[in-house]
Amino acid sequence: MKRVRHIFYFLALALNYSCVIDNYDQPNAELYGTFIDEGTNQPLAQDIINGTVIEIIEHGWVENQTNVTQTLVSTGDGTYRNSQIFSGQYLVRAVRGNFHDIAPIDTMEIKGRTKLDFLVTPYLRIIEPSIERNGNLVTATFKIEQTSTQDVARIGLYVHPNPNVGNPMTLTSRVESTLNRTTDTQETFTLTIDLSNNTNTLLPGRPYYFRIGALSSAGSAKFNYGPAVRITI
Repeated sequence: MKRVRHIFYFLALALNYSCVIDNYDQPNAELYGTFIDEGTNQPLAQDIINGTVIEIIEHGWVENQTNVTQTLVSTGDGTYRNSQIFSGQYLVRAVRGNFHDIAPIDTMEIKGRTKLDFLVTPYLRIIEPSIERNGNLVTATFKIEQTSTQDVARIGLYVHPNPNVGNPMTLTSRVESTLNRTTDTQETFTLTIDLSNNTNTLLPGRPYYFRIGALSSAGSAKFNYGPAVRITI
């Protein structure tokens, strides 16, 4: 009988503990914004997979330390948003992007809805892009503007049903060309996808997005892109 009473006693303690009200504060702030090409004043498109990372580190979360890092990842159109942030003072930095390094913001107050746009310089710009279908061929022509003396490593033409198409997300065997050299803005490049060689993945009558990409040889560079073009094949 005593054993039964002990069991009920510990069950009552467990139930009482589980009913304690959670009175911790909830996140009450949001950080959002866009990566903007400072040369064109347009959002900087990037890969939806493995996009630019925004690190935010709250000052004073641990006394005399700033080592608790939260991360946000940009979307394919160059925007980002996180609505689960506590109000406070933060160090903010954008890393591993498809643009030249930018200085971190040492102290930024985030409270309510806080907008932070990053003005950046992409490693490369796709200029005068054209993507057209002629019969079974989808052909892209374009030029490249370099923003540094670093070589252009690769160029490519990618296709996918999602408008965030790019090097990590394409249906065909990658249609790419290795350059490993500098380019001139007057030089025209051409890449072609033969639809007749991809009938298992590119189905007639369906729309797909095609996009041109180029990769700098800079050590941490990611692909820069032109606009995605929708073509029904």
